[in-house]
Amino acid sequence: MCCTAPPVSEGFATAGQGVPTIGRRWRQRLWAWRSGRAWISGSAPLHALLGLTLLLGGCRRDAPPPELTLVQAEADALLRANRLRTTPIRFTLEVGETAGYWAQQLGLCPRGTQGEEPELSCAAWAHGAPGDVASPLQRQLQRLAYLYGHASARTYPQGLVSFDRSLFLVQGHDRAALRCVVAHELVHFLRRHAYLSSRRLQQPDLRDRPAPERDRVLATLSQQQELAADRGALLMTAISGQDPASCVRQLQEAAELEGDYAAEDPLSSHPGHGRRIAAARAYLARGLADDLAAWRRQGARSAAVTPRWRWDPQDRLLTVTTRP
Repeated sequence: MCCTAPPVSEGFATAGQGVPTIGRRWRQRLWAWRSGRAWISGSAPLHALLGLTLLLGGCRRDAPPPELTLVQAEADALLRANRLRTTPIRFTLEVGETAGYWAQQLGLCPRGTQGEEPELSCAAWAHGAPGDVASPLQRQLQRLAYLYGHASARTYPQGLVSFDRSLFLVQGHDRAALRCVVAHELVHFLRRHAYLSSRRLQQPDLRDRPAPERDRVLATLSQQQELAADRGALLMTAISGQDPASCVRQLQEAAELEGDYAAEDPLSSHPGHGRRIAAARAYLARGLADDLAAWRRQGARSAAVTPRWRWDPQDRLLTVTTRP
Protein backbone atom coordinates (compact mmCIF):
# COMPACT_ATOMS: atom_id res chain seq x y z
CA MET A 1 0.00 0.00 0.00
CA CYS A 2 2.92 2.34 0.54
CA CYS A 3 3.62 2.71 -3.16
CA THR A 4 0.25 4.20 -3.89
CA ALA A 5 -0.28 7.81 -2.99
CA PRO A 6 0.03 8.29 0.78
CA PRO A 7 -3.13 7.02 2.53
CA VAL A 8 -4.89 10.23 3.42
CA SER A 9 -7.75 8.79 1.38
CA GLU A 10 -9.76 5.73 2.31
CA GLY A 11 -9.51 4.44 -1.25
CA PHE A 12 -6.41 3.65 -3.30
CA ALA A 13 -5.67 2.42 -6.78
CA THR A 14 -5.29 -1.33 -7.09
CA ALA A 15 -4.16 -3.74 -9.75
CA GLY A 16 -4.69 -7.45 -10.18
CA GLN A 17 -6.28 -9.27 -7.26
CA GLY A 18 -6.47 -6.35 -4.87
CA VAL A 19 -2.71 -5.84 -4.70
CA PRO A 20 -1.71 -2.15 -4.48
CA THR A 21 -0.27 -0.67 -7.66
CA ILE A 22 3.44 -0.92 -6.87
CA GLY A 23 4.92 -2.17 -10.12
CA ARG A 24 4.85 -5.60 -11.73
CA ARG A 25 8.00 -7.07 -10.23
CA TRP A 26 7.10 -5.90 -6.75
CA ARG A 27 3.61 -7.35 -7.13
CA GLN A 28 5.22 -10.66 -8.08
CA ARG A 29 7.50 -10.57 -5.03
CA LEU A 30 4.62 -9.65 -2.77
CA TRP A 31 2.46 -12.44 -4.19
CA ALA A 32 5.29 -14.93 -3.78
CA TRP A 33 5.72 -13.83 -0.19
CA ARG A 34 1.98 -14.18 0.49
CA SER A 35 1.81 -17.65 -1.03
CA GLY A 36 4.93 -18.82 0.78
CA ARG A 37 6.70 -19.97 -2.37
CA ALA A 38 9.71 -17.68 -2.02
CA TRP A 39 10.66 -18.43 1.56
CA ILE A 40 11.01 -22.21 1.80
CA SER A 41 14.56 -22.57 3.04
CA GLY A 42 16.53 -22.91 6.22
CA SER A 43 17.16 -19.15 6.35
CA ALA A 44 13.56 -18.02 5.87
CA PRO A 45 13.73 -15.16 8.40
CA LEU A 46 16.80 -13.70 6.68
CA HIS A 47 15.18 -14.01 3.28
CA ALA A 48 11.99 -12.45 4.57
CA LEU A 49 13.93 -9.50 5.97
CA LEU A 50 15.79 -9.06 2.69
CA GLY A 51 12.57 -9.24 0.69
CA LEU A 52 10.88 -6.71 2.94
CA THR A 53 13.86 -4.35 2.57
CA LEU A 54 13.71 -4.63 -1.23
CA LEU A 55 9.96 -4.09 -1.20
CA LEU A 56 10.21 -0.99 0.95
CA GLY A 57 13.03 0.31 -1.21
CA GLY A 58 10.80 0.01 -4.26
CA CYS A 59 8.02 1.79 -2.42
CA ARG A 60 10.22 4.73 -1.67
CA ARG A 61 11.25 4.94 -5.28
CA ASP A 62 7.69 4.84 -6.61
CA ALA A 63 6.13 7.16 -4.03
CA PRO A 64 5.16 10.72 -4.98
CA PRO A 65 7.78 13.39 -4.28
CA PRO A 66 7.36 15.11 -0.90
CA GLU A 67 6.11 18.30 -2.54
CA LEU A 68 3.16 16.49 -4.11
CA THR A 69 2.53 14.66 -0.85
CA LEU A 70 1.96 18.06 0.74
CA VAL A 71 -0.36 19.05 -2.11
CA GLN A 72 -2.30 15.82 -1.68
CA ALA A 73 -2.83 16.40 2.03
CA GLU A 74 -4.20 19.92 1.49
CA ALA A 75 -6.28 19.07 -1.57
CA ASP A 76 -7.76 16.02 0.13
CA ALA A 77 -8.89 18.08 3.13
CA LEU A 78 -10.38 20.78 0.87
CA LEU A 79 -12.24 18.31 -1.33
CA ARG A 80 -13.70 16.47 1.66
CA ALA A 81 -14.73 19.58 3.60
CA ASN A 82 -16.26 21.28 0.56
CA ARG A 83 -17.89 18.02 -0.57
CA LEU A 84 -16.67 18.53 -4.11
CA ARG A 85 -17.45 15.91 -6.71
CA THR A 86 -15.12 16.25 -9.64
CA THR A 87 -13.68 14.51 -12.63
CA PRO A 88 -10.00 13.53 -12.34
CA ILE A 89 -7.56 16.27 -11.41
CA ARG A 90 -3.89 15.65 -12.13
CA PHE A 91 -1.11 17.31 -10.16
CA THR A 92 2.52 17.51 -11.17
CA LEU A 93 5.77 19.38 -10.52
CA GLU A 94 7.59 21.53 -13.05
CA VAL A 95 11.08 22.99 -13.02
CA GLY A 96 9.67 26.48 -13.55
CA GLU A 97 9.91 29.38 -15.96
CA THR A 98 13.27 30.52 -14.62
CA ALA A 99 14.91 27.44 -16.14
CA GLY A 100 13.75 28.52 -19.57
CA TYR A 101 15.10 32.02 -18.96
CA TRP A 102 18.54 30.76 -17.96
CA ALA A 103 18.60 28.32 -20.87
CA GLN A 104 17.88 31.18 -23.25
CA GLN A 105 20.57 33.38 -21.71
CA LEU A 106 23.11 30.59 -22.17
CA GLY A 107 22.11 29.98 -25.78
CA LEU A 108 20.74 26.51 -25.09
CA CYS A 109 17.51 26.96 -27.05
CA PRO A 110 18.46 26.40 -30.69
CA ARG A 111 15.91 26.37 -33.45
CA GLY A 112 14.26 22.97 -33.70
CA THR A 113 13.87 20.86 -36.81
CA GLN A 114 10.38 22.29 -37.32
CA GLY A 115 11.62 25.89 -37.21
CA GLU A 116 10.29 26.81 -33.78
CA GLU A 117 11.27 30.12 -32.29
CA PRO A 118 13.95 29.88 -29.56
CA GLU A 119 11.45 31.06 -26.92
CA LEU A 120 9.22 28.08 -27.69
CA SER A 121 12.14 25.69 -27.46
CA CYS A 122 13.10 27.17 -24.10
CA ALA A 123 9.62 26.39 -22.76
CA ALA A 124 10.64 22.74 -22.68
CA TRP A 125 13.21 23.61 -20.02
CA ALA A 126 10.54 25.29 -17.90
CA HIS A 127 7.91 22.58 -18.12
CA GLY A 128 10.17 19.61 -17.55
CA ALA A 129 9.83 17.48 -14.44
CA PRO A 130 12.39 17.98 -11.66
CA GLY A 131 14.93 15.19 -11.82
CA ASP A 132 14.72 14.71 -15.60
CA VAL A 133 18.31 15.57 -16.37
CA ALA A 134 20.64 14.32 -19.07
CA SER A 135 23.70 16.42 -18.26
CA PRO A 136 25.36 18.30 -15.39
CA LEU A 137 24.33 21.55 -17.08
CA GLN A 138 20.67 20.58 -16.95
CA ARG A 139 21.03 19.74 -13.29
CA GLN A 140 22.61 23.12 -12.61
CA LEU A 141 19.79 24.92 -14.42
CA GLN A 142 17.28 23.05 -12.31
CA ARG A 143 19.10 24.18 -9.18
CA LEU A 144 19.03 27.79 -10.34
CA ALA A 145 15.30 27.55 -11.08
CA TYR A 146 14.70 26.01 -7.66
CA LEU A 147 16.67 28.61 -5.72
CA TYR A 148 15.73 31.70 -7.73
CA GLY A 149 12.52 30.72 -9.50
CA HIS A 150 8.98 32.03 -9.29
CA ALA A 151 6.89 30.55 -6.49
CA SER A 152 3.91 29.88 -8.73
CA ALA A 153 1.35 27.32 -9.83
CA ARG A 154 -0.89 27.07 -12.88
CA THR A 155 -3.89 25.15 -14.22
CA TYR A 156 -4.02 23.96 -17.81
CA PRO A 157 -7.17 23.37 -19.92
CA GLN A 158 -6.58 19.60 -19.87
CA GLY A 159 -7.23 19.39 -16.13
CA LEU A 160 -3.56 19.47 -15.15
CA VAL A 161 -2.40 21.53 -12.17
CA SER A 162 1.34 22.12 -12.01
CA PHE A 163 3.48 23.61 -9.27
CA ASP A 164 6.92 25.10 -9.66
CA ARG A 165 9.23 23.24 -7.31
CA SER A 166 10.52 26.56 -5.97
CA LEU A 167 7.06 27.23 -4.52
CA PHE A 168 7.76 24.67 -1.82
CA LEU A 169 11.09 26.23 -0.96
CA VAL A 170 9.17 29.41 -0.10
CA GLN A 171 5.85 28.15 1.24
CA GLY A 172 6.28 24.43 1.86
CA HIS A 173 6.83 25.11 5.56
CA ASP A 174 3.65 27.21 5.76
CA ARG A 175 0.77 24.78 5.39
CA ALA A 176 -1.86 27.52 5.63
CA ALA A 177 -0.29 29.43 2.71
CA LEU A 178 0.09 26.25 0.68
CA ARG A 179 -3.56 25.38 1.34
CA CYS A 180 -4.60 28.73 -0.15
CA VAL A 181 -2.48 28.15 -3.26
CA VAL A 182 -3.99 24.68 -3.73
CA ALA A 183 -7.52 26.05 -3.18
CA HIS A 184 -6.86 28.82 -5.72
CA GLU A 185 -5.87 26.28 -8.37
CA LEU A 186 -8.82 24.03 -7.51
CA VAL A 187 -11.15 26.94 -8.19
CA HIS A 188 -9.52 27.48 -11.58
CA PHE A 189 -10.09 23.81 -12.39
CA LEU A 190 -13.64 23.55 -11.07
CA ARG A 191 -14.75 26.68 -12.91
CA ARG A 192 -12.89 25.66 -16.10
CA HIS A 193 -11.12 28.99 -16.35
CA ALA A 194 -8.34 27.81 -18.65
CA TYR A 195 -10.82 26.13 -21.00
CA LEU A 196 -13.08 29.20 -21.10
CA SER A 197 -10.13 31.44 -21.92
CA SER A 198 -9.02 29.21 -24.81
CA ARG A 199 -12.59 28.97 -26.06
CA ARG A 200 -13.01 32.76 -25.91
CA LEU A 201 -9.95 33.13 -28.12
CA GLN A 202 -11.58 30.97 -30.81
CA GLN A 203 -14.81 32.95 -30.99
CA PRO A 204 -15.16 34.87 -34.29
CA ASP A 205 -15.80 38.26 -32.72
CA LEU A 206 -12.38 38.08 -31.02
CA ARG A 207 -10.42 35.92 -33.42
CA ASP A 208 -10.69 38.45 -36.24
CA ARG A 209 -9.63 41.46 -34.18
CA PRO A 210 -6.12 42.95 -34.31
CA ALA A 211 -3.65 41.28 -31.98
CA PRO A 212 -3.44 44.19 -29.49
CA GLU A 213 -7.22 44.13 -29.02
CA ARG A 214 -7.25 40.36 -28.56
CA ASP A 215 -4.51 40.60 -25.97
CA ARG A 216 -6.40 43.27 -24.05
CA VAL A 217 -9.66 41.27 -23.99
CA LEU A 218 -7.94 38.07 -22.92
CA ALA A 219 -5.91 39.87 -20.26
CA THR A 220 -9.08 41.39 -18.80
CA LEU A 221 -10.77 37.98 -18.72
CA SER A 222 -7.73 36.35 -17.13
CA GLN A 223 -7.50 39.01 -14.43
CA GLN A 224 -11.18 38.57 -13.61
CA GLN A 225 -10.62 34.82 -13.30
CA GLU A 226 -7.68 35.36 -10.95
CA LEU A 227 -9.74 37.56 -8.65
CA ALA A 228 -12.55 34.99 -8.72
CA ALA A 229 -10.06 32.24 -7.81
CA ASP A 230 -8.80 34.34 -4.90
CA ARG A 231 -12.36 34.72 -3.58
CA GLY A 232 -13.04 31.03 -4.10
CA ALA A 233 -9.89 30.11 -2.19
CA LEU A 234 -11.03 32.19 0.79
CA LEU A 235 -14.44 30.52 0.73
CA MET A 236 -13.05 26.98 0.39
CA THR A 237 -10.64 27.65 3.24
CA ALA A 238 -13.43 28.94 5.47
CA ILE A 239 -15.64 25.95 4.66
CA SER A 240 -12.81 23.61 5.64
CA GLY A 241 -12.72 25.23 9.09
CA GLN A 242 -9.46 27.12 8.59
CA ASP A 243 -8.82 30.83 8.90
CA PRO A 244 -9.54 32.50 5.53
CA ALA A 245 -7.37 35.46 6.53
CA SER A 246 -4.40 33.17 5.90
CA CYS A 247 -5.11 33.55 2.16
CA VAL A 248 -4.79 37.32 2.43
CA ARG A 249 -1.48 36.85 4.24
CA GLN A 250 -0.34 34.48 1.50
CA LEU A 251 -0.98 37.17 -1.12
CA GLN A 252 0.91 39.70 0.98
CA GLU A 253 3.86 37.36 1.37
CA ALA A 254 3.91 36.72 -2.39
CA ALA A 255 4.04 40.46 -3.03
CA GLU A 256 6.84 40.92 -0.52
CA LEU A 257 8.76 38.00 -1.99
CA GLU A 258 8.65 39.47 -5.48
CA GLY A 259 9.05 43.04 -4.26
CA ASP A 260 6.19 43.82 -6.57
CA TYR A 261 3.93 46.70 -5.69
CA ALA A 262 4.36 48.28 -9.11
CA ALA A 263 1.51 49.71 -11.13
CA GLU A 264 -0.69 47.07 -12.70
CA ASP A 265 0.03 46.02 -16.27
CA PRO A 266 -3.28 46.02 -18.18
CA LEU A 267 -1.97 43.31 -20.52
CA SER A 268 -0.79 40.98 -17.75
CA SER A 269 -2.60 37.71 -17.12
CA HIS A 270 -2.71 38.53 -13.39
CA PRO A 271 -3.88 41.63 -11.54
CA GLY A 272 -1.21 43.52 -9.64
CA HIS A 273 -0.51 42.32 -6.11
CA GLY A 274 -1.93 45.50 -4.63
CA ARG A 275 -5.25 45.00 -6.41
CA ARG A 276 -5.45 41.34 -5.43
CA ILE A 277 -4.74 42.07 -1.77
CA ALA A 278 -7.31 44.89 -1.68
CA ALA A 279 -9.96 42.73 -3.35
CA ALA A 280 -9.29 39.81 -0.98
CA ARG A 281 -9.53 42.06 2.06
CA ALA A 282 -12.82 43.53 0.81
CA TYR A 283 -14.28 40.06 0.25
CA LEU A 284 -13.10 38.90 3.65
CA ALA A 285 -14.79 41.90 5.29
CA ARG A 286 -18.09 41.81 3.40
CA GLY A 287 -18.98 39.05 0.94
CA LEU A 288 -17.43 35.98 2.53
CA ALA A 289 -19.90 35.68 5.42
CA ASP A 290 -22.87 35.67 3.05
CA ASP A 291 -21.33 33.09 0.71
CA LEU A 292 -20.38 30.87 3.66
CA ALA A 293 -23.92 31.04 5.03
CA ALA A 294 -25.31 30.17 1.59
CA TRP A 295 -23.02 27.14 1.34
CA ARG A 296 -24.12 25.94 4.76
CA ARG A 297 -27.74 26.11 3.64
CA GLN A 298 -27.15 24.25 0.38
CA GLY A 299 -23.70 22.76 -0.09
CA ALA A 300 -23.60 21.21 3.36
CA ARG A 301 -26.51 19.00 2.32
CA SER A 302 -24.41 17.32 -0.35
CA ALA A 303 -23.24 13.80 0.28
CA ALA A 304 -19.79 13.30 1.72
CA VAL A 305 -17.03 12.52 -0.76
CA THR A 306 -14.07 10.18 -0.54
CA PRO A 307 -11.16 11.35 -2.71
CA ARG A 308 -9.37 8.50 -4.45
CA TRP A 309 -5.70 9.10 -5.19
CA ARG A 310 -3.39 7.40 -7.64
CA TRP A 311 0.30 8.03 -8.30
CA ASP A 312 1.73 7.29 -11.74
CA PRO A 313 5.53 7.08 -11.32
CA GLN A 314 6.13 6.83 -15.07
CA ASP A 315 4.34 10.07 -16.00
CA ARG A 316 4.90 11.57 -12.53
CA LEU A 317 1.27 12.49 -12.14
CA LEU A 318 -0.76 12.44 -8.94
CA THR A 319 -4.43 12.01 -9.82
CA VAL A 320 -7.52 12.42 -7.65
CA THR A 321 -11.17 11.83 -8.39
CA THR A 322 -14.22 12.08 -6.14
CA ARG A 323 -16.77 10.69 -8.55
CA PRO A 324 -17.63 6.99 -8.76
